[in-house]
Amino acid sequence: MIAGSALGSAMDILQEFLAYAGEFERTLQDDDWQRLRRFFADDAIYEVQAKAFGCRLTGPDAIFRGIKRSLDGFDRKFAGRDIEVTSGPTVAGDELRLDWKVTYKGEGLKPFVLRGCSLARYRGDKLAYLCDSYDPGVEDELAAWQRENAVELDVSYT
Repeated sequence: MIAGSALGSAMDILQEFLAYAGEFERTLQDDDWQRLRRFFADDAIYEVQAKAFGCRLTGPDAIFRGIKRSLDGFDRKFAGRDIEVTSGPTVAGDELRLDWKVTYKGEGLKPFVLRGCSLARYRGDKLAYLCDSYDPGVEDELAAWQRENAVELDVSYT
């Protein structure tokens, strides 16, 4: 991380985001949310764009509470997940964008594929805005998957 300075290039933003993503995966395993604090501005916004579970959370504490709630109600209900970047990442100015899909797996369950896009906007060396948007059909696909697999999940952040 480039402490106390502005990120100077697309490579810096990419490296900073990849560092955040790696630490996020560690946090998924052990719930040590303090390790992520250094990546976020005090007034950072995390927005989820989805019809049924969309939200806008402000400040690291609210962001971490919301993400933990979603992880507990969804991601952690599966035995594992595979993440694939399907497009990008691309950096333009202070923004990084990437498309992805996550395949969730569980014993005796048909895999569930979640598709979406992330946008990260930096102010200096901190995330000022992070947005995850989901493909329009994902909510119907999740509902059908839950019916087919007789599984109830809560993906909500609030």
